[in-house]
Amino acid sequence: LLLPLGVAMATTVRVGHAVGADDLSAVRWAAGAGFALGGLTQTAAAFVLIFAGGWISALYTNDAAVAALAVTLMRYAAVFQFPDGIQVLSSGALRGLKDTRVPMLITIFAYWCVGLPLGAWFVLHLNGRAPGLWIGLILGLSVAALLLAMRLWRQCRGPALKVPVT
Repeated sequence: LLLPLGVAMATTVRVGHAVGADDLSAVRWAAGAGFALGGLTQTAAAFVLIFAGGWISALYTNDAAVAALAVTLMRYAAVFQFPDGIQVLSSGALRGLKDTRVPMLITIFAYWCVGLPLGAWFVLHLNGRAPGLWIGLILGLSVAALLLAMRLWRQCRGPALKVPVT
């Protein structure tokens, strides 16, 4: 879903306005509101994927094996929603703080050095097939979410804004 991306873009703007006003409490509020809205959208998406997976797969195939695999993968996609929401909202808030270089490096590391290699390893060495790839991607996204959220927290925890100089 693109809802969390839209919420992240709005969070970027709100955080940027707060930074321009040099108001740390407004930065925290804007980031917190973004996370709250993102959490709601991601939870709704996860519920749809979990509880309507069979119905959704039936729209696309009559093959029972394909439908069963689709339902299984939608459960992984439901788990995927939460770290994805955290990483996209953290990235958006950091963008509002004019912090882009380190978040870019974090996401490159998380996706290319953690997620993709782990997914490939699960698929090739543990016979994980498609679910194995999803597990790797979820782990990579979780690393990105954790590191980006930690960076955002560090930027917002002090008595003054720590806006990186570009």
